Amino acid sequence: MKSNKTRPKPSITILPEISRYLRPEEIAPVDVKIEAYPNGLRVLSERVTGASSLALGLWVKVGSRDENLRNNGIAHFIEHVVFKGTAGRTMREIMRSIESRGGYLNAFTTKEHTCFYTWTRTTHLEESVSVLFDLATRPTFSKRDIENEKSVIIEEINGLEDEPDELVFDLFEREVFGKHPLSKPIIGRARTVKSFTPEILSAFHRKHYRASDIVIVASGSHSHDDLFVAVGRAMRHIPPHQPRRSVTVPRLPGTTDAEHHVTRAAGQQAHLILGRRAPGIHAKRQLAINALITIAGVGMSSRLNLRLREELGLAYDAMAFYSPFEDAGAVGLYVATAIDNRDRAVREMRRMARNLVAKPISNAELERAKEQLIGGLVLPMESVTNRMMRSAQNELYFGGYHPIERDVEKIARLTLEEVRDEAARLFEDEKALMLVSVVPETD
Repeated sequence: MKSNKTRPKPSITILPEISRYLRPEEIAPVDVKIEAYPNGLRVLSERVTGASSLALGLWVKVGSRDENLRNNGIAHFIEHVVFKGTAGRTMREIMRSIESRGGYLNAFTTKEHTCFYTWTRTTHLEESVSVLFDLATRPTFSKRDIENEKSVIIEEINGLEDEPDELVFDLFEREVFGKHPLSKPIIGRARTVKSFTPEILSAFHRKHYRASDIVIVASGSHSHDDLFVAVGRAMRHIPPHQPRRSVTVPRLPGTTDAEHHVTRAAGQQAHLILGRRAPGIHAKRQLAINALITIAGVGMSSRLNLRLREELGLAYDAMAFYSPFEDAGAVGLYVATAIDNRDRAVREMRRMARNLVAKPISNAELERAKEQLIGGLVLPMESVTNRMMRSAQNELYFGGYHPIERDVEKIARLTLEEVRDEAARLFEDEKALMLVSVVPETD
């Protein structure tokens, strides 16, 4: 049964100070309703004017950071194995439930969340809700399915040897976060995956798949009432809320070694990251960091790409990144280059980091970055799936619905001084930067 407490619908207007960055016709009108149920389940419904389909996501606040050294990879494993069968559907019925209706069903795991989602015609709302709740709340965890899935996941782990561009990021996060839970790889390790049993999976599932840790988000052309009725029917399978003991989170490392190098069996390229730890998603500095990283290495016109790829021809891939999580984040420069160019590429990366301070960000660069950030917000909103993903992130991290206009306003008010300050904070101290590389074995 729904709670009588409904959060008010946000009021949306284009403020004068952002009118030069955003026109009213660029944003589709929306009607938003948010419901909180007595068991802790939250539902965010965004009805989008002009939409002709529905994206629906069931988000669980559990990821690799909720694991330990003995069960690393279990959140990702559960996300996979639930598709093998539930108490309500066989594997074939799950696969056909949405696909046979012309829709799309998928799932993914991050360090902090697990998401099961559909994209369908609006007429299939009830079936979408039903199958997502089946997957998340009614897994069977049969021994046979678990053993079969172990082989698939272990093969995926072994395949990282052939994906050095992914491996280098796993290694960077392991080193920059130390013993903190964010250091653990989402996919886990072969030895931990081999240890999973129905009992281990069921215990982890009972602990983390609780109503208070589940958020349902819908974006599209649906009816709010139809969504709430469908959720009310499907949520009966969610187990009762059980309090759990708070876990002490290890501190982030104070200092880290300057360089870490890993060799792999084959290949001709070196994959390099020069970076450091940064504030998390709740930091007031987050937007200035995003603008700085955009200027440094997001897109073809960024400093990093223009210098290393276009001017010097040193790299076939060059970019900057900022990965913010709940309580910490990481920033860095990534370059993929021929092994013979590795040392020169490292020198250029270090020079690039220094120049973010020595050659201060200009007003023109900041304005381009603002337009780029706003475009990155507005353009994806033509997709109801992207809308659903964005709304879910805001609900999970910030506990509410954030209109696009609110974020554009923050970008518009960003100052040159704020971005230059972040350049100094993050890149002025070269000793704080860590270099991680994955290179092929040489004679």
